[in-house]
Amino acid sequence: MTHFRFSITTALTLALAVAAPRAAEAQRGQPRQQQQPQQQDEQTVHISAMANLGLPIGDLANASDIGIGLAIRAEGPLSTPGMSLRGGLSYDRFNGKGPVDSYSYLGASAEFVHRDARSPLYEFAGIGLYGSKTNYPGALSSDHTNLGMQGGLGFDLTHGAGMAQTTFVEFGVTSIFTSGGSSVWFPFRVGLRF
Repeated sequence: MTHFRFSITTALTLALAVAAPRAAEAQRGQPRQQQQPQQQDEQTVHISAMANLGLPIGDLANASDIGIGLAIRAEGPLSTPGMSLRGGLSYDRFNGKGPVDSYSYLGASAEFVHRDARSPLYEFAGIGLYGSKTNYPGALSSDHTNLGMQGGLGFDLTHGAGMAQTTFVEFGVTSIFTSGGSSVWFPFRVGLRF
């Protein structure tokens, strides 16, 4: 029950972080700029590759060290301006402490992404299916498949129309719904979008 409450708290915190900048803009009474016609760049599907460091928290932090990961994603626009859908595969690995050699997670996820054409900052949130594996010394392991959620903020370091590729960073949270201890970490990603 504690893990469920933590997951709900995490989801609400992310929702507030995404909504707060928009609410502040509305309170200042700044008129929204008229929507620009969609550019050619917004009509295409983008592929991105990224590497990350994962900072475990909760039970995972007690049982492991900082992790590393890789991910590849495809992102395409939705009919709502500024919104896109991305799907991808990720692999994260954390070296274990004590009797565990390592924890690894292979994930398939789908996320909604919100971008404002005037800003390099964007938000993302979604769900995923994660195959988790706990490796013990002596080639013993245990495997589980669980549902999880992820969300966070990203920042395009190179931003503008007509760019062939974009370098970006993302900071998020990943929470996997496990039956035992919590599997939650903060991934810090650096990537390239084509």
